[in-house]
Amino acid sequence: MGSGGLKMVKPDIKWEDLLDITWKWRPIILMTQAHEAGVFDAAAGGWKDADEIAKTLEADPRATNLVLLGLAGVGLMEKSGDKFRNTKLAESHLCKSSPDYSGHIFSLAARQMKNWMKIPEVLKTGEPIPKPEMSSFDAKEWHENFICSMDALAKSNVDKLFEALPLKNGMSVIDIGAGPATFIIEFAKRLPNLTATAFDRPASENVALNFAEKAGVADRISFAGGDFTKDSFEGKFDGALISNIIHMLSPAGTLDLMRRTTQALRPGGFLAINETVLGPDNDPGQAAIFAVQMMLGTKEGQVYTQQEICGWLEDVGLTIESVETISERSKVIVGRKGK
Repeated sequence: MGSGGLKMVKPDIKWEDLLDITWKWRPIILMTQAHEAGVFDAAAGGWKDADEIAKTLEADPRATNLVLLGLAGVGLMEKSGDKFRNTKLAESHLCKSSPDYSGHIFSLAARQMKNWMKIPEVLKTGEPIPKPEMSSFDAKEWHENFICSMDALAKSNVDKLFEALPLKNGMSVIDIGAGPATFIIEFAKRLPNLTATAFDRPASENVALNFAEKAGVADRISFAGGDFTKDSFEGKFDGALISNIIHMLSPAGTLDLMRRTTQALRPGGFLAINETVLGPDNDPGQAAIFAVQMMLGTKEGQVYTQQEICGWLEDVGLTIESVETISERSKVIVGRKGK
């Protein structure tokens, strides 16, 4: 999820500012838990009173009314007298029946919130939170939810990323850790002769190829299943994208991934790193908060500075060609292989 305008706490923060920050978790939890409970689905279709929505949810009418009132305060529900309806945004993106449904990101956030309540435990042990035991069906469903969440996040930055990359029509590119293949699908839509390979865990294949089919570019998108922490990448490519995965790796693991990726590039090819980047000591930025997510979820992952990422690209023989800011958290750093 985005930062929602919340800034890092600065040394000159006032007590009143801190009190304001302690309030901000309430709307976030309300939105995610209402989504988990199916409130937006139950309210879909127009004006309804709380009793009607409660009946659909098999919920308590008073509690339902108060949740709906809270959602109206957040801005995701409209209220008129004793009736409520989803806002256009909620109806479009948070109702599972909508073709534009993007609520996967709320489900992901709900799970992450539970993990963040375990910070004291992980702080003591240094061990990430164990993955919950799941049936094969539930694991498949969760993985698909996760990569669909990544699709929603990726779409918000695809325009800036496209502008930052040295893409040309007719190139062959690989996206490593592609998830739903959002970026290369969008690139293929804009460049009619571009071909691309999505490399990710095999469990991502169906979602990625289904998205490519819906976008009308399935004939130019292929999928390769594997483990980016150790596998080589078959073929020779004009460009490679490593997007938002090195924060899961140690410095040694990141360097190894860059080396294996560079080996798959043709002479003159480029390697682009799209990543959450840690800022300077006096203002480390949103990446500093994201670092805690890596503590909770990985054994070796962390966030890195621009200087560290550039240094690793140079270590594998690439020349830094450009550095572009994509968002408050992310930068794209492009390295070029010699001809």
